[in-house]
Amino acid sequence: MDVIERIADGLRIPGHMLGLADRPWEAPSGPEVYRVAAVPETWEVLDVLSRSTASDAALAHLEAAVADVAYRYPVTPPAESVPVLQRQLVGVHELLGRPQSIAARRRCVQILAVVSGLLGLANHDLGDRGRSDAHFHLGRVAAGEGEGDELTAWLLTMQSIVEYTAGRQVHAAELLRQAAALAEVASPRRRAWVTANYARALAARGDREEALVALDQAAHLIDTADDDPIGGLDFFTGPRLDGLAGETYAHLGELEAAAGLLEAAIGRRAEVDVKGRSVLTVDLAECRLGQGDLDAACALAHAAFDLAGGTVVQPLILRARTFQTALGPWRSAGQARELAARVRESEYQLARA
Repeated sequence: MDVIERIADGLRIPGHMLGLADRPWEAPSGPEVYRVAAVPETWEVLDVLSRSTASDAALAHLEAAVADVAYRYPVTPPAESVPVLQRQLVGVHELLGRPQSIAARRRCVQILAVVSGLLGLANHDLGDRGRSDAHFHLGRVAAGEGEGDELTAWLLTMQSIVEYTAGRQVHAAELLRQAAALAEVASPRRRAWVTANYARALAARGDREEALVALDQAAHLIDTADDDPIGGLDFFTGPRLDGLAGETYAHLGELEAAAGLLEAAIGRRAEVDVKGRSVLTVDLAECRLGQGDLDAACALAHAAFDLAGGTVVQPLILRARTFQTALGPWRSAGQARELAARVRESEYQLARA
């Protein structure tokens, strides 16, 4: 029997052909797993119907699909957004490789800029700086070729968010200065978003007066944006302004005002926006620590990770690390040690995403 088994293994003869049990190297028999074919998006179907050049209908549907991903991004885990965006990137790349009318090519390039900006932010949220930088570089080139100042302003602001959360506030402020100049022809809602981010970046680098002026401008713009539709790339609302204003005042040392605005922002943001609310909760924790309430601060920091659940993003971890640094005098306290373990666990979770 030993000889027969060795022959079966050496010549890869299935066990059942020699009256043996299945050999260890045999794959378990059974029906093949059924795999559902990828369902094409409407723009892909329409594109097939006009294969020589992108039709207006195909481009309109692709623009709508990309805008929907952008609008849903705050409430969608980045690991779920990336495959959709990559598919759209492949699609627009194929479109650009074909002969196009000037108008169709410009629209394709503008779509490419938006997809690249979203992928830049998504890869940052997943902790991949290399891919994030590469996509933002591609997006800026595409936005410039697309001849749209509003779009370039949007892309620069997206990149500034990455720079700010990574602690590069000076670069973030410079990007936003450029974005503000380009956004003069944009809608009030988009200008409010750019200006509010600019206020936060200015406050982070210590420019108090300029930061407060920019914050007032953002508040005025959002008040006049009632007629602007909310959707696609223009999602900025009052609760989002509260969050940026709270962070701005925190940088300026006005902790009571900052805490009030942050609490309002957390309470008014959509419950499904766990990414934004969790980061704002860590900001609130740091305010409470600055006010001398260690227990409340640590409880809020833990609540932020509870809120994030399985949607841990790089900005949350970076903010938690900053909070840990502020906990330096209490490093040996039980709350600080528990939070440090929570941060390490979340870093591991993000690395596996």
